[in-house]
Amino acid sequence: MVDDDASVADTISDILRETGFEVTTFYDPLHVVQHALESEPHAVVTDYSMPNMNGLELATWLQKLYPACKIVILTGQATVVADQPADSLKFTLLQKPIPPLALIQAVQ
Repeated sequence: MVDDDASVADTISDILRETGFEVTTFYDPLHVVQHALESEPHAVVTDYSMPNMNGLELATWLQKLYPACKIVILTGQATVVADQPADSLKFTLLQKPIPPLALIQAVQ
């Protein structure tokens, strides 16, 4: 889970952990990049709007390196993300606020 808003990142991480997922929480997408180079992620939940790298850029980078990685992008700006050219990028887009059940289903 990566979100530059620590309270959002921590809350979403807690929801996923309570469901049984193993979760590593990040507050900067560049730290996700560094971690992903050391350990292949199975799924990444990311905020869209972050400094240094937005969620779509992170998703693009991750899927080039790990095509099977499931990506869930969270945003309050769904129209911004929907308008981006995705090429072959595959991700699930969830509008904030996210109901916990919708989040869990997207990660599964």
